[in-house]
Amino acid sequence: MGRLAILAWAFLGLLLLSADAQPQRRVALVIGNGTYAEAGTLANPVNDALDIADKLRSIGFEVIEGNDLGKRELERSIGEFSDALEAAGVGLFYYAGHGLQVEGRNYIVPVDARLDMPVKLQLEAVPIDEVLDIMEQQTKVSLVFLDACRNNPFARSLSRTATTRSATALAGLAQFDSTRGSFIAFSTAPGAVAMDGSGRNSPFAEALLRHIAEPGQSINDMMIAVRRDVVSQTREAQRPWEQGSLLERFEFVSDGQPAQPQKPAAAPAPPTEVAALERSVGDDKGSIEKFLRQDYLTPDTKVMSETVKRLYGSSATIFGTRYDTDAIVRVKADWFAQWASWSLGLEPGSLEVTPHGEDRAEAVFAMRYDYVPKDKSAARLTGKARVTLGLVKADGGWRIESETSQALQ
Repeated sequence: MGRLAILAWAFLGLLLLSADAQPQRRVALVIGNGTYAEAGTLANPVNDALDIADKLRSIGFEVIEGNDLGKRELERSIGEFSDALEAAGVGLFYYAGHGLQVEGRNYIVPVDARLDMPVKLQLEAVPIDEVLDIMEQQTKVSLVFLDACRNNPFARSLSRTATTRSATALAGLAQFDSTRGSFIAFSTAPGAVAMDGSGRNSPFAEALLRHIAEPGQSINDMMIAVRRDVVSQTREAQRPWEQGSLLERFEFVSDGQPAQPQKPAAAPAPPTEVAALERSVGDDKGSIEKFLRQDYLTPDTKVMSETVKRLYGSSATIFGTRYDTDAIVRVKADWFAQWASWSLGLEPGSLEVTPHGEDRAEAVFAMRYDYVPKDKSAARLTGKARVTLGLVKADGGWRIESETSQALQ
């Protein structure tokens, strides 16, 4: 029942296909540092981290996240990440905020850092390669995304007080030493400065959010699309790059089909359009809650085919894997056949809705579940899960296009 207990966190156990079909655990640490005690405020790193964390959850990652972290909080988050990586197949680290390189080594800058002298660097900052070492020791695939090359006042102050050329803090980040089984993406070229962005997200994070969940593309193809968008948006002032030593193809979302040609990056919507969009989806929050209570959480299991067609589109991405309607129907029917009774409920006040275009939204909420097995020797499954649904409007109502969940303590 251990495996079934895990699957019960997801609505209707849609991953109960076979032991071999279960994806490897994928764990991410997402950090956004923007409010610095001695370096002012960066507008977007926290937004970037929040949005990346939600996107990763929607494609099946377990996410540990923290924002505006001091050094102790940052080290605790890294320790929690290290513990969570045990038995994981994929580890991912995303960082947005100030970073710098000294003597060819890259550092994360906590928000409480005081870096007026190079000698304080080891005490005040966190070497990024230490995080990478932790990942490489515990996972087969290590992915790192660094949007940490903003114009950095720490680099300037350290350079003024450096006593040797080698101790000078340089703009941007440096290449890492040779790594194994890893892919490291930088928001801009070595030694260059990245933009924070004038909208909600930095150009790099905006492009990453746009492309990371596209089915069937390799991570290398994704970075080509990201780079193209960032170069276009910044008028060639910023050019993301990567280094890697992966031994096999990696896809964030796999559907067995080749990646589709990428569309050019759209220009950021004016603030008035964004505000109007938020109001529109805000008005729809009631209809989304009604959809969850009356359809998603109370499906008619006697007519499974009709239920699936009412809840989902022609296909849906569940924990990073795409299923067609027939596959969802089969799995759901098999799942409910095990239980003598069951109930699912929306935790009051937990629903959060985020717009993603005129006809799309993301719904995140806490779900209570209680499954009573027909087999009296089996354990009853009860608890709560954080559910993330990608929703699209179709035929006047909402349909699910992506789904994932994470257990709540």
